[in-house]
Amino acid sequence: MTEFEKADLALNAARKAVRIVIFIGMFAVLLTMINIYVLLNQITATAQMSKEMHILNDRVEGLEKEIEK
Repeated sequence: MTEFEKADLALNAARKAVRIVIFIGMFAVLLTMINIYVLLNQITATAQMSKEMHILNDRVEGLEKEIEK
């Protein structure tokens, strides 16, 4: 095997390694974006549930005051 062939083989291996790293990096970014999307949906749902509970609690307190009168 000549020096040129060795260098060409090493260059091809390095190119494949770079492609693999880029692919894994893009996949990791995709998973991170999905994770952020899910977390934002959970935060929104929790805030909406908290707001609904607050409204229902106010209604119950209002009804309790009406019953006491």
